Amino acid sequence: MNIVIMAGGGGTRLWPLSRKSLPKQFLDLGTGKTLVEHTYDRALRVTDANSVYIATTQEYREKIQSIFPHLPADHVFLEPERRETAPAFAAAATQLVQKGQEDTPTLFMWADHVFTNEEALLKDLAVMQRLIEGDSNRMAIIGHIPVTPETGFGYMKMGSAVPGYDNAFAIDSFKEKPDIETAKQYVADGSYYWNIGYVCVTPKFLLQELSIYAPELSQGIAEYAQALTVGEEQAAAAYARLPKVAIDYALNEKTPHIVAVTGDYGWSDVGSWQIVKELFGTDGDHVPHGHHIYVDSHNNYIYNATHKAVSLIGVSNAIVVVTEDAVLVTNADSSQKVKEVVQKLEQDNKHQYL
Repeated sequence: MNIVIMAGGGGTRLWPLSRKSLPKQFLDLGTGKTLVEHTYDRALRVTDANSVYIATTQEYREKIQSIFPHLPADHVFLEPERRETAPAFAAAATQLVQKGQEDTPTLFMWADHVFTNEEALLKDLAVMQRLIEGDSNRMAIIGHIPVTPETGFGYMKMGSAVPGYDNAFAIDSFKEKPDIETAKQYVADGSYYWNIGYVCVTPKFLLQELSIYAPELSQGIAEYAQALTVGEEQAAAAYARLPKVAIDYALNEKTPHIVAVTGDYGWSDVGSWQIVKELFGTDGDHVPHGHHIYVDSHNNYIYNATHKAVSLIGVSNAIVVVTEDAVLVTNADSSQKVKEVVQKLEQDNKHQYL
């Protein structure tokens, strides 16, 4: 099985540590490795190194090269610019077809996810591979048991079981991000699962389905494929004309040839500092170079990327993030509002902090 690690996303939800030039997948959150390195290690537990590829954008080319100096250049798929996930999937599939890998089961994995039940995930990634090997004219996607009634995730309602598999189902319907009451109903129902975006499919079938359900994108990808044989400049121009559309909207929610493998994998997309505290702060603060002092303070978390000393007095349930040019202090329960800080910096044209 081929694995394509999708590492081209931007984002500043973990500001001030994450920046537009250093998004979440390139952060070390206290383990000694970046999230994309953890994802690469996970991929190597599923397949061999020759079958692992990384898809990213031109702006992160040097970052990928510095993190993975031994990764062959032809195992890095470079998007000329960010055009959403459907073009990114299709571009990677196109390049695999050009390598003669059109019929090889290919798993698309995200570079910035964390799993606390990784063994269960690895087991079911192998199930996805078997599903595609058994029928190359279908797609397999991961459905995660909804642990809490989240309003920020998409859901899938499971239909009939796939014969021969304990936890694979046809998908009855896809559901958009619900309000809280609907999310509670989904959790109580038991047949709804989070869609975390892991897809397994052959490159040939992915491109065939896009030609049916996203013809405009498919035509553009065909032009991009031709341009790749000419040169980078021509390929970039063709890619820039592709419509911006997510793979869920372009294909996954439309094709009838899709099944879900379901389970509880302890998944997180590490979308806030509160989640970082819960996942990585169990052993204490991340202060590799600086120093911290607590006085009458409890249940706090400090990420100090500097040599500074940081002290908290009479403070509880706080998260403090210190970088060389910015400091964030937030109540843990409000850490998702970091996006409002980023918006304010943009409005004030303080781009040096972004």
